[in-house]
Amino acid sequence: MRRVLVTGATGLVGSAVVAALVQQNKMIVRVAVHRPGCFFPPSSEVVDVGKLSSGTDWETALRGVDCVVHCAAKTSSAGGCQEESVELFRAVNVEASLNLAQQAAAFGVRRFLFVSTAKVHGEHSSLHHPFDERSAFAPLSGYARSKVEAEQGLWQVASTTGLELVVVRPPLVYGKGAGGNLQRLFRWLDTGIPLPMGSVHNRRSLVGLDNLVDFLVLCLDHPAAAGQTFLVSDGEDLSLPGLLRRIGKIKGAPVRLFPVPVRMLEKGASLLGRQAMATRLLCSFQVDTGKARTLLHWTPPLSVEDGLKQCFSVPTQDQDRRLIRVLDAVFSALGLILGSPLLLVLTLLGTLDTGSPILRQKRMGRGQTVFTLYKFRTMKCNTPTVGTHLVDAAAITRFGRLLRKTKLDELPQLWNVLKGEMSLVGPRPCLPTQLELIHERELLGVFSVRPGVTGLAQIQGVDMSTPKRLAEVDAKMIHKQSLLMYFSCIIQTAVGAGSGDCVVR
Repeated sequence: MRRVLVTGATGLVGSAVVAALVQQNKMIVRVAVHRPGCFFPPSSEVVDVGKLSSGTDWETALRGVDCVVHCAAKTSSAGGCQEESVELFRAVNVEASLNLAQQAAAFGVRRFLFVSTAKVHGEHSSLHHPFDERSAFAPLSGYARSKVEAEQGLWQVASTTGLELVVVRPPLVYGKGAGGNLQRLFRWLDTGIPLPMGSVHNRRSLVGLDNLVDFLVLCLDHPAAAGQTFLVSDGEDLSLPGLLRRIGKIKGAPVRLFPVPVRMLEKGASLLGRQAMATRLLCSFQVDTGKARTLLHWTPPLSVEDGLKQCFSVPTQDQDRRLIRVLDAVFSALGLILGSPLLLVLTLLGTLDTGSPILRQKRMGRGQTVFTLYKFRTMKCNTPTVGTHLVDAAAITRFGRLLRKTKLDELPQLWNVLKGEMSLVGPRPCLPTQLELIHERELLGVFSVRPGVTGLAQIQGVDMSTPKRLAEVDAKMIHKQSLLMYFSCIIQTAVGAGSGDCVVR
């Protein structure tokens, strides 16, 4: 099976490319990271290459690789001065990219996909006169200029080494987790505050994350893609008011727009030092994707409507989830205050039992963030940090058995709930080392919610010894999440339903 290397795999586009390739299971996916501790599907190969620069050694990452998808890039100045930012853009987007391409050619890599930007043609186009691949370069930002320089350098590498280069220039990419000016505007939309966009009559090309990833994956193998540059979009250009109204319809929220002349908006933005933001929101930016459609016979798998629904649709449980968070905070605070005498007694007894009554353990939380979980220690202090189902029953102390039987060992987690790291009801948080369970939960979207002190799986007696089954039950609970299920799980746990993770007998 052929092997593909993906860079920038912790970013919006790179992570989606990795997920798509792993799901297709047609190639071995190797991921290049510059810092340890990131979580990827267990079937992928992870290589730490360190910080990207002209001196990065790619040997370990490139050996045996057939194709490279280069998504890694510096996209903002991170608050640095303009001169510093330009140098940082060049270091990562130009010098590091050329270094990777040169080493890729030396190690026999066949094809190199470079994710550039449509902004190499400028920040705005004339209305109804879209950019195409032959349009002149006119970059205005340090980021766009670095992408132009990188493209030019990569074509030189390709011409001297035979490396099959494919350059993809997307416009604005939207999808779950995307940021930028549009996201800030959408947050304003959520407030219901009227926006002065009623007189804007621009047209902008967008590309949904799923459509962009589909095109990149197509370019990995399509013989006609070699040596080509492509602009890519969803195929339907929208005005800013039209986009806002579509999103409002999807979210079921009213969109209040009032007309203000565009020139007044531009002057106001100029006075506030927001000229660049005004250009991106108010001006037209259209791209012609005819080449991708005719040469590769590519059609975006998702329409604009479907892409926006995936990105902005509001789950029906959102209102319940907001109320559940309030209940979590109230119940956990009351529990810690009213239960403080019991917590003190159990702490004293735990000190006599093991000498260290509180267990602090790293667990995976919402969005796969790692947090410190607190609970009463039920096992000997020298017990390995592994899943409970892998621990010998002899490791549990006599007092620990009582705590586990009565579920009192979970009481300190009320502090995690109060801090917002956990909920009273949700999937039980796993260890960062339980990669199989992490993968199964990631596939089913379990990490989209806070982990819980109890949940449907605990009530049904499903524990971490069966990762796939546990993830399925967790996903079922999330899908049916409601106030009724919330109180049902709490009551059933309180009366003794279910059990904790099993141990080795």
